[in-house]
Amino acid sequence: MSVSLAENCGREPLHGADQFDAFATLIELGKTVGQIADAWGISPLTVERRLKLAKISPKLMALYRDDKIELEQLMALTLTDDHSLQEQVWEGSSSWERSAHNLRRKLTERDVPLNNPLAQFVGFAAYEAAGGNIRRDLFSDDENSPGYMTELALLERLALERLEREAEAVRSEGCWQWVEVRTSFSYTDRQAFDHCRTLDVGPSEEQQQRLDAIEALVSELGDQIENLDLGADSAAIDALEAQQQRAEAEREAIEQTLQQIDPRDLPLAGAVVYVDQRGELAVLRGLVRVEDRKAQAAQGGAVASGSASTGSATSPKPPKAEFSEKLLRQLSAHRTAALRAMLAGNPSVALRVLAWQLALRTGLASLYGREDDPVEIRADVTDMRKEGPDLAECRAQQELDAHRQRWSERLPRQAQDLLAWLLKANDSQVLDLLAVCTACTLNAVQSREAPQPIADAIAAAVDLDMSHWWMATGENYLNSVPKAKVIEAVREGAGAEAASGLEGLKKGDAVALAQQRLQGKRWLPPVLRAKG
Repeated sequence: MSVSLAENCGREPLHGADQFDAFATLIELGKTVGQIADAWGISPLTVERRLKLAKISPKLMALYRDDKIELEQLMALTLTDDHSLQEQVWEGSSSWERSAHNLRRKLTERDVPLNNPLAQFVGFAAYEAAGGNIRRDLFSDDENSPGYMTELALLERLALERLEREAEAVRSEGCWQWVEVRTSFSYTDRQAFDHCRTLDVGPSEEQQQRLDAIEALVSELGDQIENLDLGADSAAIDALEAQQQRAEAEREAIEQTLQQIDPRDLPLAGAVVYVDQRGELAVLRGLVRVEDRKAQAAQGGAVASGSASTGSATSPKPPKAEFSEKLLRQLSAHRTAALRAMLAGNPSVALRVLAWQLALRTGLASLYGREDDPVEIRADVTDMRKEGPDLAECRAQQELDAHRQRWSERLPRQAQDLLAWLLKANDSQVLDLLAVCTACTLNAVQSREAPQPIADAIAAAVDLDMSHWWMATGENYLNSVPKAKVIEAVREGAGAEAASGLEGLKKGDAVALAQQRLQGKRWLPPVLRAKG
């Protein structure tokens, strides 16, 4: 019968619905999926997909025959075998909500995709062995996510059980007062913790020699990467970046041995065992709960800096740089350009920033404790455009240039004439000019990562949101970081599903796809995010 049907189809193509019914009939007559696939010259998966479509609600199948529902929409609705639920989702969706993507989303909104970090951590086999149900998507082309886990409570329980086993090993280290387990540990979660204060221990002669060698190697590899063509030498770049990451991991391991937890924090120190964004086990040691530190301070447990400390304690070492100096300068130049543009349009804040700087420079207030100095009241204007090829065309720079051009055309050119003009100008005009001039002196470009409390305060005062001024592209970010950070950016900005599949691509292809998937997502690297 299968051969006869195939021959008939060759003479006169069957409607899709008739073909689905034909395949279901063949199965009822005892044919196997393999036999049907051979007779029709198609893959077994195609047969399974058509058999799945044959089980769709008769009401929806009738709509398909009348061309009132598309095949892609039917495919999405096969995620459930419940005819009433299929019809409920279809009929309960407005016409503009009936895309295959939206129908699939509605049927799986309480499910967990298999590429979710928690699902990857527990594993498909362990979840099924514990009795977990999988909602399989026969029509998915993503080999890494062919379906959804439907029992979140079971998945979380399995994850916590494995995390607890791993946590026991951390507790057995004997140096932590507490160890927490978490199924995730987001940026927001981390705000409840501080890192322990540390004391530096000098490296041995052998360690110092190795650190020097690693530093030279990382610099040499960076130069080699800089000289390669991203498109033509993608494989070579990947290999060099991998070598760079191994060297940096070794350096980090050595540096960790050169730090000891400050005795003041030992009674509070702990660790968090969690699942990271890649679905892998992660342990963050040397943490202090913010609430514990506050309680310690309230009880008089905190020791003032430089008082009762003994030995040769030094300031904590700065954290490992997340970006190269060149990229950090380029990113912070974008932030500076945006701050200038915002400040130029906000005379009220600019006047106060100017008054603050003048009070410091004239000795009316103390300069002590100022580690960043973004407003150069000497009126030295640093050109941000030199920090990156995209700075000249960025919207923030163009907006500031427009302010400068407006005033340049308006003001007298000679100093004496300018003073005369200003003495006659009204307060609104002077404030506007002061805002532009003050903005032009602002400079928050960094060569190394460090706190910028003054720049941050100005940014908060003008409501700076860098996602209005900057978007990740290959030119301004993605080409300049390792592929692992490209994938991390997509995972943070667009989700784990959007990041899946980038790992196997060449660097150039991964960058192109990442730029596309980050479009409109308002993702920012940490150095450009709002503080506080």
